[in-house]
Order: sequence, then structure tokens, then C-alpha cells
Amino acid sequence: MTDILYGLNPAQREAVTKTEGYVRVIAGAGVGKTKALTHRYAYIVSELGISPSNILCITFTNKAANEMKKRIKAMLGEEFDTSFVATLHAFCTRVLREDISKLFYPENFIVLDNIDQKKILEEVYDEMDIKMDTASFKFMIDQIRYYKNRITYVEYLSDPNFDYSTLVSGKKTDEIMFRYIKKQRKYFGLDFFDLINFTIYLFRAYPDILKKWQNRLHYIMVDEFQDITAKEFKLIRRLSEGNQNLFVVGDPDQNIYEWRGANMDVLVDFEGWLNNRCFENQYGFRCHDIIMSENYRSTRPILAVANSLIEKNSNRVKKELFTQKQGGQTVEYFHGKNDKEEIKYITDKITAHVKDGGKYSDFAVLYRSNYVSRFVEQGFLTANIPYVVYGGIGFYERAEIKDVLSYMRLVNNPDDDLSFLRIINVPRRKIGKIKLDVLKNYAEKNQVSLYKALSVCYLYDSFKGCKAGEFLAAMENLRTLADTLSVSELLSRIIKDTGYELYIRESGDIERLDNISELLRGIVTQETEFGEHLSLATFLQTVTLLRDSDAPDKSDCVKIMTLHTSKGLEFETVFLVGLTEGIFPSARSLEERKKDALEEERRLCFVGITRAKKNLYLTESEGFGVKGYSKVPSRFLFDIDPALLHMVGEVPQEIRHQTAVQSKEFDGGNNRVYKKGDQLRHKVFGEGIIEEVDEKTRTYFIRFTNGIKPISFDYKGLSHIF
Repeated sequence: MTDILYGLNPAQREAVTKTEGYVRVIAGAGVGKTKALTHRYAYIVSELGISPSNILCITFTNKAANEMKKRIKAMLGEEFDTSFVATLHAFCTRVLREDISKLFYPENFIVLDNIDQKKILEEVYDEMDIKMDTASFKFMIDQIRYYKNRITYVEYLSDPNFDYSTLVSGKKTDEIMFRYIKKQRKYFGLDFFDLINFTIYLFRAYPDILKKWQNRLHYIMVDEFQDITAKEFKLIRRLSEGNQNLFVVGDPDQNIYEWRGANMDVLVDFEGWLNNRCFENQYGFRCHDIIMSENYRSTRPILAVANSLIEKNSNRVKKELFTQKQGGQTVEYFHGKNDKEEIKYITDKITAHVKDGGKYSDFAVLYRSNYVSRFVEQGFLTANIPYVVYGGIGFYERAEIKDVLSYMRLVNNPDDDLSFLRIINVPRRKIGKIKLDVLKNYAEKNQVSLYKALSVCYLYDSFKGCKAGEFLAAMENLRTLADTLSVSELLSRIIKDTGYELYIRESGDIERLDNISELLRGIVTQETEFGEHLSLATFLQTVTLLRDSDAPDKSDCVKIMTLHTSKGLEFETVFLVGLTEGIFPSARSLEERKKDALEEERRLCFVGITRAKKNLYLTESEGFGVKGYSKVPSRFLFDIDPALLHMVGEVPQEIRHQTAVQSKEFDGGNNRVYKKGDQLRHKVFGEGIIEEVDEKTRTYFIRFTNGIKPISFDYKGLSHIF
């Protein structure tokens, strides 16, 4: 007992020793919550004598589960079974391996990953003679995921005699989706959404199986509880009803996944959700609250900035991070006149640190959106600073950037066969393998390029029905325009005239369009700074040199990543860059989810700030953004008490005013009144619970006793049940 409790602060000790009942721990960033969780597990085993087979500990990622197992075994010994320290998906897989036969699936069912899903979709697309690319794959997976939010599909998937033709509505996306689900059933494959849904359905259909697991699991602990969905909570609550020992730990201030279904309210109003949010039963559960706010990661100045920012949010559990550490450098806020000044400030700091004997790996550069990495990567390549895009792909390696650069290369040089092969069927022009073989044979026989071969072969009967003629006409026109248009103007014409912009828009992947817009913005900046006419050939040569530059050994390099990727990580020094209104907070998120999005964006900024251990730099610059608007500082910079920041550069008063004007556009309430998980009364259908909220169609999907109904935001016949 002494060893397990040794080194714990009072809040951690309370979390470890409060083993019975419902316990909610609000654990801020860097407060040692993993330590508390692992010590609590060890305490229950060694001091209460409970077998690990009766303890379930749910983590958010496999990485977190493995780290916890490692720490637990270091305390208890290697012989202890920690297989119930797992993600919720892994736990559900175990449940289903035991009893999925009840649903007419074999116990050796396949767990489908992204590659498996893509293979199944490829089969469907081949059957329907549709070309699949990365964008359409992502779009269809999103459609399937959205459909599977309603758990009713499990009922017919578990019926071996179900007639799938009854599901087809006539829409192509629906046909693709139901063909996919039918094939999934044929292969006995379950994706991650199915694992949760099948387990919930199994417990609902077979109460004896639920009872078996309730009796088995005497203690349940859940990490990162702020990121749980209402559906996942319902499953966990059901499991805990047997022994009523549920311990949850999380931080509402670090919930950054609401956009994909996480419901922070489950943690904020934990007791309310225990008792009356799932309307089948009413309970009288009480929970014990513990606040962990002593931070072991960051300095006092960094925590002061974090606290000052996040206190502006209203939907949270109030707390203030503090540390026993003394001293620390004041957080710097840099304002530049343009991107060039902003990246020079960053590279100068890094270079000076390395010259003084430091390492590149001491630094991380964080940004809100992937496209912001362009100016960072370009600056690092120019300054010969080694970097790695952590958890992502470098700007110039992204598919859409490679595509448009290939179009530009083909305009510049129609004999570029590599560029031709990359884009000839992007977007789809019905020029498949057979037609390409014809082109290759003609080109080899006549010693010409594939482009020139197409200019002859497109008249063949075998090329009828394809769009080769349209492609050639567009390219020839673009080659003519290249002599008179600037590079940026030419790129704008390329993406329109070739149909590439429409192709991206139809894919629904707006981030890819943002990347192209950022490339365009970078070209305009380059044209302005070049001092003379920037030719297409010169631009392409510059890009090639950037991509092929010999960087030093990347074992010691700066990590650059999105803020979402940085969650759970920590770094000696952090640059939080691109703090521009419209980029951060994201204008698109604010348009879609209003105040909810604003608070989530602020939480995301808080997460970025609290990644820093010793030094934190906040940067932004003037200029124009991807949509052509004038860039102004993020409102988040003015949420922070200015006394806590060391200002480098001066923000003109008119720019401060513009930030205030833009901020007011999104300072109102939400268009919707209710949220996912709310229990409501409909004046006709009676009591129900919101299972999904579609902001785009302004629709609630509410489960009533007679099924799920789509109810408009504007409908006045709804009222809360408290």
C-alpha cells in the first residue's frame, strides 16, 4: 500500500482510494491522470484483492492502453493479466467473440480496417463501373458511418435471410452503401462502428448476456471521458449497473472531437446523464467529484495564459491549473507584416537555439488546418531546418497538390509522360487501362509522348464515349493562355477548365480545396516578391528544388502538426502559428455550429498552449488569406490577458478593430435549441431522445417508441424533460 500511494498528491490519492460508487474526476492538462489511473488499478488489485479479470479500464487509444499496461505490470508484476485494459472497440470485440453467434455471425468474424473497407468499396465500384479515388472513398465511408449512427441496421445484418433489395431508394449513394453492407455481411466483417453497435444490440436483444458481463465487471474505469459519445456512454452505463462502480476521468476543456460525435455534456453533467438522460429507466445515482489541477508539465507563465483563455468558455467545469514550479519565460506574441516575417521569426528562434547547443527536436510547430503547413514547410526548406510532418503528409506530397502541379507541368511541357499518367483520368474521363495501352503502344511505335499519341488516337472508334477530346481542347487552350496569364491566374484557369475544382467540390472534401487555395495564395505571394514576371517554368523549377532539397539528418528534427494531432503530446518549445481570424477559429466551423464551435475552437487552442513545457510562442501575420480576405489576428489572442504576453511587433488599431468586427458575426447563440442525447417530449409522438443532430439540414433525429423521426429545428412542439 505504501508503494502504490507514494508520490501521489492529495487529489491523485483521493482518486486512487475512492474505489466504490460513481466517481467523476476532472483532470486538467498535464496533471498526472495516467498515474492516478494506473495506481488506482494497482490499488484495487493489491489492496482490495480484486482479480484483474473483474476490472475493465477503457482507454481512448491503443497507445494509451499499452502505456497503462506497462505501468501496471511495473507495479504488480508481469504475471498479471491486463487484457481488460483496452479501447472500447477492443473490449466490444471480446464481447462479440464470445456470443456473436446469437446474431448468426461466426466467432472468428473479421474486424475491418481502412484498407479492408476500401477493398470492399472497390468491389462495389467495379460492379457499378464507377471510378473510385481517395476523395470518393472518404465521402462514401462518411455516408456509411452516418447511416450506421442509427443502430437499426444491425437487426437486418444479423438476419441471414434479409432481402437487401428492399433498402435501395434509387439514389446511387444509397445503392453503393447497401451493396457495401451486403458484402460486409457476406465476409462476416465488422468495422469499428459495428463493434459498438453490435454489442449494444446484443445486450438489448439478450439480457442474459448483458447480465453475464455486469456480474463479471465489478470495477469499470474510463479515460478521456470528455471524448465519449452518447451511444458509448449508454453502453458503459449499462455495464456498470450491476455493481455500480464506475470511475470516469476527463477534462471538458480538452474536448476537441464534438464535430465527430463526442458529447462533452456527459462529463459536465455526469450525474444528470447517469439518472435521466437515457429515458428507459430512472435512477437515483449520486457521484463523487474530484478535481485534479496541479500541473507537472508547463511553467507558470504558460499556465496563466492557458487559464486566461479557457475561462472565456461557459460550458465547462470550473478549475484553474497551477504548478509548484518556479520561474519560466513569459509567453511571446509575434505579429508580422506578412508570412515571410512570421516564418523568419520562427526560423531565427530555432536556429539560435541550435547554435547554442540545443536540438531541433526540442521544437514543435502547431497549426489549426493542414493547409497552413505550406508557409512553414517552405520556410524550413529555405532555412535548411529539418522537419517532419507528424501524423500527416507534407504539403507538396498531398494528392491534390501533386495533381494540380502535374497539370501545370503538362501545360509547360506536353511531353511529360509522368504528369500525363497522373492526371489523365482525374477527374474521370473513361480512359482506362485498355485505352492507355493503346496510347502507350502508339507512343512507343512512333517515338512520341503520350499526350501527342492521345491527340491522334482520340479519333479512334475505341475512344468513342470518353472525354479525351474535351481534355485535349482544354489543355491546348491553357497552353495558349500560359503565354499571357500569370502563374496564379493560370492555376485558377486550370482547376476550372479541366473540371478539377468541380471534382473536388463534388467529393465533399473541402480541406483538399483549401490546400489548393493555399498553393494559389503562395504563388501570388511569390509573384509579388519575385520583382519581375514569374514564368511557369521558373515557378515549377522552384517547387522542384524545394521538394528535392537535401535536408540534414531527420533523426533530430522539428515536428510540425495540426493541433488535433498534438493532443496527448508535449514539447519543450511550441510555436502556435497562423493565429488568424477565420483560420483559427475556423470560419467554416463557426458557420456550421455557431457558439458550440467557438467554444470547441477555444478548447483546441487551449490544448495547443498546454503542449508546451518551457517556452510558448504565438504567431500570426498580415496579408491575405486563402479566400482573398485581409488577415487579422485571431480573437483568441485578445481573449488572453495582455499583461501575460510579451508583444513582438505592433498590431495597428484598425486591425484590432477588424478582429472585433469579425468576432461579432459569431457571438450569438446557436440556431438549435437541443443537442444530441437530450430527452424531449413531442406533442404527438410523446417522449424521445435525440440520437443525431444534422446542422446542415437543421434536423433532429429523435428516437420515439415507434422509431426514429426526423424533426425540424423550427418545429415548436418539442419540450425538454428534466
